[in-house]
Amino acid sequence: MKVAPAGILLLLAFALVVVEPTHAFTCIQVETCLTPCLTYLTGQQPAPTPGCCDGVRRLKNMGITPAERQFACNCVKHAAAHFPNLKDDAVSDLPRLCATPLPFPISLEFDCSKIPN
Repeated sequence: MKVAPAGILLLLAFALVVVEPTHAFTCIQVETCLTPCLTYLTGQQPAPTPGCCDGVRRLKNMGITPAERQFACNCVKHAAAHFPNLKDDAVSDLPRLCATPLPFPISLEFDCSKIPN
């Protein structure tokens, strides 16, 4: 039985869809959570705003599974790389000041694959 090249491509595309992990959210949604925090994280405000802390809480609630937490962590790292003027102390203090511990640090150096299962 001959299989047409288009049929093979269709099967390969289907296989990719099946094995590609899906997430309940996108990196844009993760970045949107932290956008209200930029004025604090860049030192323009002395404390995070209520809107910023709401975003931190939304971010925490996004990552339910280990894979989702790793995905969110990588999204945060990617977003942070675009803002070289982030203040390290503000970044590390953000979860504490918002009374919302995150399952990963907001850091360019953190290896998101180390988030425990």
